[in-house]
Amino acid sequence: MLASATFTKQFTDRTDRNRGDTHTMIHTATSHTNPPAAGYSRRAICAVLVSLIVTMAGCRSDNAQRVIALVGATVIDGTGAPPAPDQTILIEDERITAVGPEVVVPDNAAVLDVTGTTVIPGLIDMHGHMYALRHNQFAAYPKLFLAGGVTTAFSPGDFDPGGMIALRDAIARGEIVGSRIFTAGPYFDHAPSIVPWIEGVSSVAEALDKFASWRDRIDAVKLYAGITEQEIAGLIEAAHDAGLFVTGHLGGIPTRRAVALGIDGLEHGIFAIAEFSPHGPTAPINDQYCTLAELDLGSPIVDSLMSDLVQQGVYVTPTIVTMQAMHPEFDPVVADWERYLSDDVRAMLAERAEFLNARGAECLGRAVEKQLAFVGRLHGRGGVILVGTDPVTPELVPGFAFHRELQNLVAAGLTPLEAITAATANAAAALGLDEELGTIAPGRLADLVVVDGDPSVDIRSLSNIRLVLKSGDRYDPTALRQSVVGSIDVVGN
Repeated sequence: MLASATFTKQFTDRTDRNRGDTHTMIHTATSHTNPPAAGYSRRAICAVLVSLIVTMAGCRSDNAQRVIALVGATVIDGTGAPPAPDQTILIEDERITAVGPEVVVPDNAAVLDVTGTTVIPGLIDMHGHMYALRHNQFAAYPKLFLAGGVTTAFSPGDFDPGGMIALRDAIARGEIVGSRIFTAGPYFDHAPSIVPWIEGVSSVAEALDKFASWRDRIDAVKLYAGITEQEIAGLIEAAHDAGLFVTGHLGGIPTRRAVALGIDGLEHGIFAIAEFSPHGPTAPINDQYCTLAELDLGSPIVDSLMSDLVQQGVYVTPTIVTMQAMHPEFDPVVADWERYLSDDVRAMLAERAEFLNARGAECLGRAVEKQLAFVGRLHGRGGVILVGTDPVTPELVPGFAFHRELQNLVAAGLTPLEAITAATANAAAALGLDEELGTIAPGRLADLVVVDGDPSVDIRSLSNIRLVLKSGDRYDPTALRQSVVGSIDVVGN
């Protein structure tokens, strides 16, 4: 994978800014529950608690207490290594400085006794859009992702790319609380796109002109279903020359051609592979699902594609939970998911018609089973699997949907430790940030998730999040979620 110069610059700029932040105002508090409002400086409203149940969401401690020691935890470091019990993690400012059973804790450290918990690296959603229902969800989604332990979200294409870039930068500056964001900006598709609001291109020259107008603001390139082979070739070359990686929701050209041209990632697994759906992305959705339901995973065409993906190191983000959510009998990712919806969205969903007929729903169920089997086989052959949720429908509440997707990967045949690695170290490597994120080790950014239970035994334990740290800042997941009740909306985001 190509390391992105834009990603590296974002981290360098942010680190330099935070190292100079030595004048934070402190107000001692014991009962705050609401996070700082967007646009207000955390330096004016943060409070400090040095207990395990920490401050209001979004609070940053003062410079004297930017040395933090998490003591007594079992550590799953993201590399696939077995859990290590009775560990101490020492954090200074944004970074981890020591990990081990005999770490010396400085006198000025804020000590958090996390005995009985498990600490994992911050999770990375590699299909973490911040829009739903054709509206930005900038108020709710960044906090919901963070509350779920998703400290970094990569959005492969945006409904409002300019707004998403502004949100990314505001979070990086500390003006808004939320998960760290990387974005591919606009979708690149051939005109007319099957998605009405995507502005397509008509030639290679137009595609390259569009890329040139965005290249210095985006973190990757996203290809969409109607893109032509010639446009793909030109965009991949231009993106790689700029240090950006390329992923795709394809379906219009053979996936093996895109792999041969150098694409870095594929979205949605079997649901966006042209070789598996010969009718193409414009075919009726019920027919597409029924074709996939009959896919022979032992066929030469599947075997040869898997070989190409493994040999070329192309990652696959299968978004299994996204496909599950399309089924009429979908089991919600969290029981009270509707509490995050505005009244307008509740009314809209109540009037929504089902888009699948009975045959299509039955086929979708079997197609999801094929997807699980495909993911398991690809992983078993050495393929790179990542975790993404594509929460463009509000049923896929960010954070909670990510936990469900981890459960899906385990159902597909990955061990819980392998699923955690897919969600951490593998994702960081795909982003070109494996020296910054994805593992718990000295020098890495202090992105950590403290959970009750042992997710290496039961992956469902990851839903029991007690504390989230992003770059050393501590967040209460309950307070974050409470702050966005009713915020998923279709106006004003």
